[in-house]
Amino acid sequence: MSSKQFKNIIIDRLNDTLKGRQFKKRGNVFSCFNGDLTYYILIQSSLSSTTDILKLTVNTEIASGLISKLDDISLPIERQRHYSRRICAYSNDQQDKWWTVNSVDSAKNAADEIVEIITNKVIPNFERLRTTEDLAKLWRNGGYIGITEVQRKNYLDLFDKYSN
Repeated sequence: MSSKQFKNIIIDRLNDTLKGRQFKKRGNVFSCFNGDLTYYILIQSSLSSTTDILKLTVNTEIASGLISKLDDISLPIERQRHYSRRICAYSNDQQDKWWTVNSVDSAKNAADEIVEIITNKVIPNFERLRTTEDLAKLWRNGGYIGITEVQRKNYLDLFDKYSN
């Protein structure tokens, strides 16, 4: 089998898990919109993947529709992110995590491990961040994961002007 087929095994397993949680799949990206925030789970292949060996990781991201509307930048809303966290941040050792897949069995094992992390850690984290106000609280308390200090301040300024 090829690395593309291995990736399909993993994506199909994730799709089976996430569609019950209202996530939609588009390519390697799963997204779910709750009316305020859009949650993303992205499968990222390594440039060192080959035809026969797949190396991949998972990234999680959140975009605020409100902040996107208030922010005066040229990026379309579907390209903006206001929170980004790599899958390794959900593990105890915080080491960057890449799966190497070279067989159907290793694809299934990787899919099982990824689904377990997403189900037990990522989704509960998303459930704690339900609104732009939740993101603003996180930004105020130093939890501006995946954004710069300048972005954090800008997003808080935008949110504070809107909410006052």
